[in-house]
Amino acid sequence: MKTTRRNLLRYGGATAATLGTTGLAGCAGVLGATQAGTVKVSSARFPESILLSYMAIESLRANTDLTVLDETALGGTPMNFRAVNSGEVSMFWLYTGGGWTTIPPIKDRVIADPGKLYTAVKRQMKREHGLAYLRRAPFNNTYILIASSEWANETGVKTMSDFAEYVSDGNTGFGVVMGPQFQSRPDGWPGLIEHYGFADAASSLNVRNVGNSLTYQVIGRGGAAVGVGFSTNPNIRKFNLATIDDDEGFFPAYNPAPLVNGEAIEANPEMRKPLNQIGPTLTTDKIMRLNGRVSLQNEDPQRVAREYLRSEGLL
Repeated sequence: MKTTRRNLLRYGGATAATLGTTGLAGCAGVLGATQAGTVKVSSARFPESILLSYMAIESLRANTDLTVLDETALGGTPMNFRAVNSGEVSMFWLYTGGGWTTIPPIKDRVIADPGKLYTAVKRQMKREHGLAYLRRAPFNNTYILIASSEWANETGVKTMSDFAEYVSDGNTGFGVVMGPQFQSRPDGWPGLIEHYGFADAASSLNVRNVGNSLTYQVIGRGGAAVGVGFSTNPNIRKFNLATIDDDEGFFPAYNPAPLVNGEAIEANPEMRKPLNQIGPTLTTDKIMRLNGRVSLQNEDPQRVAREYLRSEGLL
C-alpha cells in the first residue's frame, strides 16, 4: 500500500497510543540529534507535503544563516510528529484536521470552523507537547465528494444535502467509487451518510473500491458518476470534475501550518519569520496549480517551491 498522509491517518487509532512524547524509534541513528545553528525539515511522502517542506527549506536557506538539512519524505503524520516532538527533526507541516484527530489526547468532537480548529490545535501543541504551531495556509486539503460534470449538471446536485435528498428520493442507479478504508471507517462513508440522513437509501448504491489515485480517472472516463477525493488534487481539474460541497461541515478542515520543535525555535528564533510568511500566500487555486506541476507534469518539487517563493517575493 502506498504511504500517504491519508493512509497514515486511517491507522491513527492504532498508532495514537505510541505518539505522546515517545522518541522516533529506529530513526535516531539516521537523523541524529539537531545541532545548534542547524535545522532539519521533514515531510510526509505525498507530493503536497514534500512541496510545502521544500518551501520551508528554500525560505530558511535564503533568509537565515542556518544550516538547513533535507529530511523530506520521512513518513506519515505520526512519524513526523514523533520526530519533531523528540527533536530528531526541527519541523514539518502539520494539517489542522490531522493534528486534531490523530495526535493525543484524541478528540471525538469536530470543530467545523477552520480558524477555531487551528487555534485549538495550536493550543494543544503548546500545552501538551511544547511545540510551536506557526501561521496556517488558507487552503483546505480535506475529503470531498467529486462527480462527473455531466452527472452534476443533469442532477443539479451541488451540495451533500442535495446529494442526500437525491439518493433518498430513490435515485441510486449510478456508480460510486472510494477507497475500502474510507468506506468502512466511522469518520468516512458510514459517518457521512449517517450525518446527512440517508444511510438506508445509500445501501442501494453501487459502491466500488478503487485506489485513491485512480478515483479521478475512473470518474473522468465514465467508470462511475461519483467518488471520494481530496480537495486540492490537481486531477479534479485535469478531468474537469465537479465537487459536491460538504455544506454541513462533516469533515474537519485540513489547513497546513509549520509545526516546530520548541527547543529548535527557541535556539533559532530567526526561523519564525520566514516560515510564517509562506502559509498565508497559499490559496486553493495556487496549491492545485503547484501540485499539478509536481504530480502531473513531473517537475522537481524543490524547483517548483523555489520558483513559487520567488514569485511571491519571499526569496
